Amino acid sequence: MAIAITELSTEMMEQLQGQNIVFINVVDKESGDIYSTVLSWVYAVSPKAIRFAIDAKSDFVRILLDDPRLVLNFVSKETVYSVKGKAAVKVARTEELTLKMALLEVDVEEVRDIIFYGGKIETQPKFVKTYKVELIKKLDDEMKNALLNLS
Repeated sequence: MAIAITELSTEMMEQLQGQNIVFINVVDKESGDIYSTVLSWVYAVSPKAIRFAIDAKSDFVRILLDDPRLVLNFVSKETVYSVKGKAAVKVARTEELTLKMALLEVDVEEVRDIIFYGGKIETQPKFVKTYKVELIKKLDDEMKNALLNLS
C-alpha cells in the first residue's frame, strides 16, 4: 500500500480545476451498496479542501448527508490518486444558477498514489462536453464561480 499524505500537492491541485475527470465513491449506510459516478466540476481550493458540484436531486447528496465519508479518484500526470475525506453540503440547491446543483466541500484526510506497481499513465484522460459551446462556457463559468466563491 502506498504511503499516505494528508494534503494535496500543488501538482494535484492544478489537476483539480474543473477540467479533469474525477470519480466519486460512497457507501450507502442504509443498504451497504457502493455508489460511484464521474464528476468534472471539481476544484481544489486549498491543499486540505476540494469542492464539487453534483445534481441536487442525486442520491449522492442524501448518502453524504447520512455518512459524509467518500473517496475521490483522479489521474494526475503519470499516476492515479485516491483522496479520502469527509464531505459537507455547503449549498443544497443552487436556485440562482441555470442548473440546480448541490455544492459540497471535502475535508481532505488522506491522499495516496494508487497506481499498480510499475504502472505509469502515458496519456491524461480527455473528455468532451457534447452540448452547445456557448452553454458549455456558461455552465462551466457558473459552476466555477459558485464553487470558488463559497463562504
